Amino acid sequence: MKKLKIFIKGETINLSKPTLEFAKKSNWYSWLNNKIITKHLDDIPKRQKNTPAKQVKFFLSERKKRFMLIISTKSNIYKGIISLSNINRTNNSCELALITDTSIEPHLAPYAALEAVAKITEYAFKNLGIKKITGDGKVVLKLWRQRMELLGYKFITITNDNYMYKKKLPPSYISSCHYEDYEKIIKRRGHYWDNLKNMKRRISKLPKENFADIYLKFLKNHKNKYYKKIFKILK
Repeated sequence: MKKLKIFIKGETINLSKPTLEFAKKSNWYSWLNNKIITKHLDDIPKRQKNTPAKQVKFFLSERKKRFMLIISTKSNIYKGIISLSNINRTNNSCELALITDTSIEPHLAPYAALEAVAKITEYAFKNLGIKKITGDGKVVLKLWRQRMELLGYKFITITNDNYMYKKKLPPSYISSCHYEDYEKIIKRRGHYWDNLKNMKRRISKLPKENFADIYLKFLKNHKNKYYKKIFKILK
């Protein structure tokens, strides 16, 4: 199998466009069979085991609808995929998705994933005419969500309130990055992703309590009380 041509060079990772050959012959398909990689995704664990043939089918059906980039280490080990989907040309928006194998270069894993987000976000704003990128994830991923905030991804809301009803499924969150906030970051530090050293420094200074936790506490303390009052007047 030929190595993928680098599309975007990074400091800790490179990003490449996948090919049909890559879908057929690489280990791309196996990422979706790894429970560690997919443990924070709702739908993938419920699917049947992925195969190279299914991966090829996915690639052929999605390549014109989804902007996909394969994440590789600087030593050309493929470790994940990042993509933009539901690209809406009317309101210039899209959705971000990321799957990565954190067992590859674990000391760099969280930073490499963050740089991958930075690179595809910047490409979307500068080259695709996108003005807003939305992403979601599990609330339990606190550190990851806060690191995303250093790229301008702001918390919007919680997508479910299962935790309020003692259900097993943890709540998910939605965050988004607007082009205006991207511009503000560029003005403040010169580059969207300047270097790993500076990003680590910023991460070390993040507040101990993130906004999503503050929001969840507010809901827990006030939502039930409020709706108890509502139910009293429903008689």
